[in-house]
Amino acid sequence: MIATSAKGNRRQPSLNREQVARAALDLLDREGLDALSMRRLASELGVGTMTLYGYFRGKPELLDAVLDVAAEDFEPPPATGPFRDQVVAYALAARTWLLRHPSVVRLRAEDPIVRPSAFAVSEGLMRLLVDAGLPAEDAARSFRVLFTYVFGSALVSPTEPDDAHRRGVHAALLTLPEDDFRALRFAAPFAADALGGDAQFVYGLELIVDGIEARLP
Repeated sequence: MIATSAKGNRRQPSLNREQVARAALDLLDREGLDALSMRRLASELGVGTMTLYGYFRGKPELLDAVLDVAAEDFEPPPATGPFRDQVVAYALAARTWLLRHPSVVRLRAEDPIVRPSAFAVSEGLMRLLVDAGLPAEDAARSFRVLFTYVFGSALVSPTEPDDAHRRGVHAALLTLPEDDFRALRFAAPFAADALGGDAQFVYGLELIVDGIEARLP
């Protein structure tokens, strides 16, 4: 569908709310949350800034829609296998999703949104806990621990450290005075491996699941 501009005969493709929100999400993925403004998004779409206000009343409403389209990109794993395997698989899928859309972490942290689309990713994980037989309070608290861990990992340690980073951390720890930093020097050979990446994420996740399984009936 083609829309005609009010100025002259210039014609440009019509948009809908989802297309505008998707374009905003693409911009966030490339350049981060601070890069997004109505003016910048309008430029990306090739329309006037005021055109966007025909779809959204302002940036807060636009960001709500961005979360909606981001949630559509989440790909839950198959709900099969033992409880532990399902929780690990779901958490890994959520982490992968957040690494693809890192601005979602900031959006959820800065302004929690209470509506169905905001909880689309959360429901599957909570359902695993409830269906495993956890009492309501344990399910709620366990979910929050997992939620915080997944989001925190995506924010603080999203990538696997490269070899140069590993060597630098290892060397830095070995320069510490042994009398004052005995424990850190002892763990130094493995400290760099614990900085981030999927392996470290799964290691910590399994520690959490150990505690959750201890509370299962």
